[in-house]
Amino acid sequence: MQMSNNVENNEVVRSTTEKIYYDANNIEGQMLRYRTNSLSYKLGMGAILCSVLASFISLNSLVWNASVIIKILGNIIILLFGFLSVEKVKSYSKEYSFVLCGIGAVCFARIFWGPLQLMIWYGKYKADPSNPDLNKHLGPTIMGDYKTQAYLTQNADIRAIIAIVLLVITTVLFVAAGIIGLIRAKKYAAYMSTQDVTKGV
Repeated sequence: MQMSNNVENNEVVRSTTEKIYYDANNIEGQMLRYRTNSLSYKLGMGAILCSVLASFISLNSLVWNASVIIKILGNIIILLFGFLSVEKVKSYSKEYSFVLCGIGAVCFARIFWGPLQLMIWYGKYKADPSNPDLNKHLGPTIMGDYKTQAYLTQNADIRAIIAIVLLVITTVLFVAAGIIGLIRAKKYAAYMSTQDVTKGV
């Protein structure tokens, strides 16, 4: 009777073991299958944070007009697509890996629209503070009362350099997240093409 129970127990163990599906020949692929692409996600979130900080500095330094409104809308679009893309790349989306690289390119282009313009107009301000065109470009944090208007130094060159550094970091992080996401997405797709997913795992 005891021997019969042992035989039945062995059969149960063997049956249970046979239902554990794994690929011992491709551990990396197996890990991709059951783990998210957390590295691209973290890099993307870091890029979004740096982008927001750069935006705060630029928007706090320039005069508020139609151009600034466009910049704000552009930053909102970058935030929305950035969040969406990092979530998709987290699940090995090849398409959104390209989107992250594209967002990185846009962030690099922002250097020439915000911080670089800030440096140019601040140079004109130092050369001729009475220039009437300055009020169309430099905000009160640069030309007004520093103590009541600014939360950073009034030196626009320093502000612009900080913003440029943040945007360069943003670009690198977005592009790195996209490239890593693309590499892992290809590995994941190649591995899954060899697997039997009819069992739902």
